[in-house]
Amino acid sequence: MKTKSTFILLLIIVFVQMSGHVFGRRIIVAESGGDYATIQAAINHAVAGDSILVREKSTPYYEKINFDHGGNENDGYLTLMAYPGEHPIIDGTNVPNNPASYTDDLIYLENVNYIRIIGFEIRNVNTPEGSGIRVYGYGSYIELRNNEIHEIRGGAQDGGAMGITIYGSNDNKSINHLIIDNNHIHHCDPAWSEALTLNGNVENFEVTNNIVEDVNNIGIDFIGGEDWLSSKFARNGRCAWNQVYRANSSYEGGWAAGIYVDGGQNITIENNIVSECDLGIEIGAENAGVVTSGIIMRNNILYKNDKAGLVFGGYAVNTGRVKNCTFTGNTCYHNDTMHEGLGEVWIQYAENNELYNNIFYANSQNILLYSENGNVNNILDYNLWFCEAGENNAKWVWNNHTYTVFNNYQNGSGQDAHSLFSDPMFIDASKADFHINSNSPALDAGKPDFVPADGEQDMDHETRLIGTRVDIGADELQTTSATEQSGALLFDFQLLPAFPNPFNSTVQIQGQLNKNQFVDLSVFDITGKKIRTLLKQTMPSGKFQITWNGTNEQHQGCASGVYFVVLKNVEQQAIQKIFLMK
Repeated sequence: MKTKSTFILLLIIVFVQMSGHVFGRRIIVAESGGDYATIQAAINHAVAGDSILVREKSTPYYEKINFDHGGNENDGYLTLMAYPGEHPIIDGTNVPNNPASYTDDLIYLENVNYIRIIGFEIRNVNTPEGSGIRVYGYGSYIELRNNEIHEIRGGAQDGGAMGITIYGSNDNKSINHLIIDNNHIHHCDPAWSEALTLNGNVENFEVTNNIVEDVNNIGIDFIGGEDWLSSKFARNGRCAWNQVYRANSSYEGGWAAGIYVDGGQNITIENNIVSECDLGIEIGAENAGVVTSGIIMRNNILYKNDKAGLVFGGYAVNTGRVKNCTFTGNTCYHNDTMHEGLGEVWIQYAENNELYNNIFYANSQNILLYSENGNVNNILDYNLWFCEAGENNAKWVWNNHTYTVFNNYQNGSGQDAHSLFSDPMFIDASKADFHINSNSPALDAGKPDFVPADGEQDMDHETRLIGTRVDIGADELQTTSATEQSGALLFDFQLLPAFPNPFNSTVQIQGQLNKNQFVDLSVFDITGKKIRTLLKQTMPSGKFQITWNGTNEQHQGCASGVYFVVLKNVEQQAIQKIFLMK
């Protein structure tokens, strides 16, 4: 009864947090027996503070939805959400264009505040320009959470079939206090636009825990300088813990970045994973006169992207510039799989930027760095460089001059005076495990005066600085400190952060015990039903790690959604939320 009661309480807390208002009406949309049979009818009659719960039904909801009003600060959010434990689908097949939007969008919001959209599968629009969800004009306190958006097809050169589009078009009023969290966008045709984009007068945002994959242009983009929309730019935000796979442009030779900043300012890009895209993460400025600045890119993992890992600068002499940005603690591995000669890091027209504490590990072509003549006053130091063919075969191209042998590069470029050429000793890079082992030269080798930002974490959601100096790369080896080595004495009984989270194939579940004891480690769905028992045995004190592959007791794949990991002994329990996104 204790476990069941805990889950009931937990679900009540989750529901209240998601609905945003305790005393508003609870409106049910259902095939039969609800308050309304269509989502739009419920929205039309809902007011601030109301929660619209949409039940799963035998067919999708074939409708395109418009929010022409929202909530407010006093009465709370207007919330549209899936009924707990159910999977409603909004489908645009054979539905006429959304009459409210200037493009064809499944869900459209314009000049509205205090809205939450949570837990839907959104699919099937075929249009030269349109979106699964589009926010336009201005608005405050908008949250898009836990949605799956796919099969948005038919994008064209003057538009694009996008997943989530945020267009701040009003120069005087911004879109602000925006949260885009834990969504899964896949199999869309955003070319010539982007799968998830924030453009124009957008500020104070969080784009976190999303998965974007299999799209035909840029994955996630933060834009400014496109004067057809607004003179303002995406700014003062955070892009963290996202995963982007296979964002590959379908035009002009393919130069799509998994994550791209184009004219944005003062944005933190941290703890993301990008793989199999044309470019990993690009910080650029496409439009003449535009300066991208104040970007902090830290603790990201970029591996096996087609043409380069980390890219920054305007791409040509007549475009914009990238200035005063920092790149720290990133791990770049075996990028430029197409052997274009651009290596792990590609510097274009950029000035006064700093790169330190990064790992750059080249593939078989041995090109680590490619820099053009637009590279001015950029500083590189305390990095770790490596290629398996050895430093005599390694190549650094600095302002169009090619160097082999690390010392020659250091002397010729004047860069990386305190950096290393050495094997970082990843645990298993072939399986994308970029943890470093206890003998790694990256250990305690970062910039001596480096001080992590408040809340900054490594790739495992763990403390960024352990020991005397920060480790180079995205992993901070926790065993480097006496505190961690004696952790079993300091921590009573707990679950440590699972990784990756969200996940789409396997997740590593970690815990720590202060003594030998019998424990039960299980996974539950959002209704409190047990899905899988992972451990039920006596365990020794200290850390443990268990892999869950997203299957139930019958070894059948579980649906995308929220799950809870519960670790318990005879006296207590710990609960952690994880996200499965396929």
